[in-house]
Amino acid sequence: MSIDLLFELQHEVRRLFIAGSGMAAGDLRLQKMLPNLQKLGESAPVFNRVAQGVSQVLEAETSSSASRLLELGTLLNSVLYTQGKTETKETLVPVEGTGAKLSTTIAYRKLSPLIEALTQKGQGRMEQIRQGYEDGLFHDLRVIPAAVSGLDDSYAEIPEYLHRTVLPSLGMEALPALQQQFKLDGGKGDARRLNLIHDLLGLSALDLLLEAAGQGSTEVRSTAIELLGDYPEQEEFIVEQADDKKKEIRRAAFLALSRLGTEQAVARLYKALESKDRDLAIEPIQLCRANDLTLRVIGHAESLLERFVQRTNDEEAAQQLLTDIRSLQGKRVPEVVHFLEKLLTTPSFIIPQTEAVQEAAAELLLQVDLPEADRFAVTLHELYNRKFISYSFRAAIKILPPDDVYERFYHDLKDKKQTAAKDLLLVLRTMFPSLEHQMYYATAEYEAQHQAWDPRWVHLFVKLDETELVCRLAHDKNAQIAAYLVEACRKKPDFFNHTTNHCLLALFRMPYKEAPELLMEILEKGKKQMYYFNHAQGVLLKLLPRTYSERLQLFAQSVSNEYLRNQLLDIVETIAAKPEHTEPTDYEEKGQGLWGWIKSKMS
Repeated sequence: MSIDLLFELQHEVRRLFIAGSGMAAGDLRLQKMLPNLQKLGESAPVFNRVAQGVSQVLEAETSSSASRLLELGTLLNSVLYTQGKTETKETLVPVEGTGAKLSTTIAYRKLSPLIEALTQKGQGRMEQIRQGYEDGLFHDLRVIPAAVSGLDDSYAEIPEYLHRTVLPSLGMEALPALQQQFKLDGGKGDARRLNLIHDLLGLSALDLLLEAAGQGSTEVRSTAIELLGDYPEQEEFIVEQADDKKKEIRRAAFLALSRLGTEQAVARLYKALESKDRDLAIEPIQLCRANDLTLRVIGHAESLLERFVQRTNDEEAAQQLLTDIRSLQGKRVPEVVHFLEKLLTTPSFIIPQTEAVQEAAAELLLQVDLPEADRFAVTLHELYNRKFISYSFRAAIKILPPDDVYERFYHDLKDKKQTAAKDLLLVLRTMFPSLEHQMYYATAEYEAQHQAWDPRWVHLFVKLDETELVCRLAHDKNAQIAAYLVEACRKKPDFFNHTTNHCLLALFRMPYKEAPELLMEILEKGKKQMYYFNHAQGVLLKLLPRTYSERLQLFAQSVSNEYLRNQLLDIVETIAAKPEHTEPTDYEEKGQGLWGWIKSKMS
């Protein structure tokens, strides 16, 4: 009790040191503590001396308050130092060295922001951690404990990055901290630590894995059991865990069995596929390389198909069949193709009740990525009222010449209201990359790949008034296409309209001689209340020839928003610095590609 009073007094003295000794005279907090000190002074002279010091501070004049406060502080610190203890209640153990070879030569002021990002909360931490890794700051002994503790971070991206990238790069240097911080009853962070410890120690970590698999928390047990899939001698133990009451443990056991791939493991996974755990078994079966398991799943699926044909409304069979098909993802074997052919050519199965199964089967047909699978997918084009036209089209562009693809499918777009036309247009929009995508990833080879489409497609899109698709495919000079794009711009003469931007970009790329003038007209006639330019708009303005710099500067001066005005003036400086001749006449000779040429003129 008396020591607590002295610590409280020390706190108040420090407060007065900060506030200034002039505030000490008559301080209410010191006055409140003085009677207790005087009472303790009756039995201990040292407390009497401290009480006198407090009285002197309270009664001191302004001229002597500083010296009185300093005397009290010195006396108080001297007394408290005599009360210190060096012993501990814990059991003493020898200090173990780590053999770490990492240095500590980096200035702490550089490490401090990284350590704070690893141990504190707040925004912008992920960027700080990435930068620290790129700068090599993690290779400092003082950062490792914080990096290991970051595996518990609540922001999922941080522990994932530390687990997959940072800590593996440190190797054995991270092992002591991982072992020290690992807890059997911990959460996801400790599961990650166990995974890293096993990666570093391998077989030497087997005893730890067994202990964790038997006594750890759910997260730790799951990780340990999955890692035991690398040890065939633990097969019996893993099979036992596949019957655990907890769903997470059963899933981990299935994943471990998929890594084993033994006869017993295959049998247990197949059993799971037919049980209440069938959804848990899908991923493990996908990952299992045992061909015997693949053949058993196919046989099971074929029996379900026959069962469904006999009893059309067997919803359980349809649901189980969907599970089987999902389990076959990643299995690139002819037997899978044969089963899918059988399923998709069984008319009694192609009914509304099996819609999900049909879609899964058609998607798997493309994922198998075998020539016979693609050839069969193409034959689905006109079957079942063109139900699978999108899958057939995706297969066709892989194996057929561009002109053949066009001849097979263009007539399906005559009526855009038809379901087949809608499906085909939807897949076409995914096949042709957006202009933003092209700008970021364009190379000469990239453009050559996407210019391999039959040129008749773009003219068909003009007839269909599919403006976005026209913009994506318009590469070469063509009066009809240019006229269509110009008309589309004039329909919506708004520089901040997404479609108008794309039309202008396509015109510049063709290239269309009047594109700069059209751009300026749309910009000048548009609304003056603007706030910022997106990337595509900035690209467009930087494509203006040098002769438009003064005109753009005049427009910039009419813009009320200061930020946008400054942005425009920066672009004015960029285009004013261009050479006089900026027509795209030499991009092919230089091997740049159209977007490469555009990028060169932007700088």
